[in-house]
Amino acid sequence: MLRRGAIRIGTVVRRGTSLLMLVVQVADPTEVTVPKLWDEELLAHWATPVAGVNAMPSFRSPAEYYAAPVDDTRTYPVYHPDREPPGYLEGLARQGPQPLIEPEKLHTKADWIAAGREVFDGLDFVDFRTDDAAAIAWLRDRDAIEKDPPRMTQEGVFPLYRWVVGADHKVRLTAANCAGCHGRVLDDGTLLRGAPSNLFGPGNLPFNKCVDASDAFIAKIVGTTTRGEEYYRQYGVPWLEHDVHTLYRNAKSDAELGEAGRFATPKTFARFNGSPFWTTRYADLIGIRDHRYLDATGTHVNRGPEDVARYGILVQYADAGSIGKHRFGSAAQRRILGRPTDAAMYALALYLYTLDFPASPHPKDALARDGEDVFKAEKCGDCHTPPLYTNNRLIRVDEFEPPAGDPETQRLHVSERRVGTDPGLALKTRKGTGYYKVPTLRGLWYRDLLEHSGSVATLEEWFDDQRLHDDYQPTGVPRPFAKKRAVPGHEFGLDLSDEEKRALIAFLRTL
Repeated sequence: MLRRGAIRIGTVVRRGTSLLMLVVQVADPTEVTVPKLWDEELLAHWATPVAGVNAMPSFRSPAEYYAAPVDDTRTYPVYHPDREPPGYLEGLARQGPQPLIEPEKLHTKADWIAAGREVFDGLDFVDFRTDDAAAIAWLRDRDAIEKDPPRMTQEGVFPLYRWVVGADHKVRLTAANCAGCHGRVLDDGTLLRGAPSNLFGPGNLPFNKCVDASDAFIAKIVGTTTRGEEYYRQYGVPWLEHDVHTLYRNAKSDAELGEAGRFATPKTFARFNGSPFWTTRYADLIGIRDHRYLDATGTHVNRGPEDVARYGILVQYADAGSIGKHRFGSAAQRRILGRPTDAAMYALALYLYTLDFPASPHPKDALARDGEDVFKAEKCGDCHTPPLYTNNRLIRVDEFEPPAGDPETQRLHVSERRVGTDPGLALKTRKGTGYYKVPTLRGLWYRDLLEHSGSVATLEEWFDDQRLHDDYQPTGVPRPFAKKRAVPGHEFGLDLSDEEKRALIAFLRTL
């Protein structure tokens, strides 16, 4: 019997008085072969050189990465107490730990994509797992939830949280990994997978308990460090002559850190190699199959779903903590504590490659059609080219000139245009490549942060020329010691009339 979807080609041949059926079995075109994701050859020319040091970030060797212990544990949704199925937690405890996915049961690409959605929802932070009684009791307390409700879906699920079952059959609380930063609950309770997160802020007491568990877990492995030392390890840029992050290294106490000690807000956080001074807003993974580059600064090329899986591995598990000759942290701090299976990460990437932008609720009315005319007249499509509404190129910041003759730079797709946006993220962080990628304008209607660092929160603010002034107070992500500051660059459209701006904004919200 042939596997589902295979093709049977039969030829009848007479041999004497017998009939012989020749059967040629053709491989199922929808079958999936999991590639080796952490591959030396494919890693070699994957990253964009880091500006200033003009060196490539280092990667863990495949031997080192694959020697790390595998965690392949399924997690489960956390429901509001009124929506939880009867006997739910007891049933999870009885069945014990289960694998995140079961590749042997996946026969078609559709099977793998469905499994990838489970990975997206269920992949967690292993070091966040906790049996903290207060955190678990809070999620079972209707009154506590009513006073400070976490984001909840139509199904009564809190997507930031997950239950996980240990080998001891004990149910613990953990936090979603992918879905935590790339899951958005819309006003009607729909979970928009892949969109920038809005899950943090309300109802985060259990999440903070998970963070405490992580801190304790890491401390057992690497020992304790001051908060300033840890922040410098994450963000310091030693090749810069005037690196603002040295204040972390020089701080004698948490009090001396002041505002610089804040590295997270409900809307974003400073990822390793990033900066609290120039945050990277949560990426929108919807439509990622059409993106040539990953990250706001185009840190890595996207050649296919394998690269998306590879990027997930890099940022969560396998960053070597080194760029050129510079090393960040001790050997213990750079140790890989665990990893998922290649099958799970590849299934995740296949799923992410299927994500399409949802239809906008904003009507394509007369005002929006006028805005489309403005879009065309202003030649916005030169960079934000329909139908993707991006030309998939990188744009150099004003202060950056790539080194002449560098083959790693020459392979990049770079626009001749410069737009004068704040160069901080692109030049003063370890994510700095000297470039920003041209973002897609699709999905603007559901995002609540604009600009690479999330400095502004609305399109109206983006088209307000007041943002160019030093005494302006942006409404987006705050920056340490800079309550008022200019949001420079991309001055296109600032000289439009109020009516033209309203029309253009109405059009952009339909995309």
